[in-house]
Amino acid sequence: FYNLNKRFQNLAINSNILAKINISTISKSNFEDYYYNILIPNQSQINFLRLSNTFVTKIIFSQPHLILNFIRLQTIILDNVRDKNFHKFFDYLICLTTLHAITISFVEHMSSLDIIFSQIFRLSTLKYCKIEYQQLPFIDFINYESSSIEY
Repeated sequence: FYNLNKRFQNLAINSNILAKINISTISKSNFEDYYYNILIPNQSQINFLRLSNTFVTKIIFSQPHLILNFIRLQTIILDNVRDKNFHKFFDYLICLTTLHAITISFVEHMSSLDIIFSQIFRLSTLKYCKIEYQQLPFIDFINYESSSIEY
């Protein structure tokens, strides 16, 4: 529909309305079209972003600095995360001053889960955090500084 109607495109791109984006089941080719025609032009208007496919997460975070363009992002939900270098993404999340909720579910065992937890605790505006993972490793929380997370 987006590609067929020029008026709808202009309304979506030039709108000041904040958007909630929930990408659950979509083919890779359809997502790439959606990414370049909807997400990229509207990054500054998105306040909720849910990504459920592993390839979607890889495409969006292939260049982690692009997350800096989501200046109004308040909530991010990442399902089925597989990337072993995912912790690098948090260096950019720190710059998002409106981010207050994050949910991440990992599909496979993450050996660097302690690094991810330490990165999460650095997010000073975060009020809600939920992490789901396959195996419960022992993590020593004594060494971490205080955090603003409430739930």
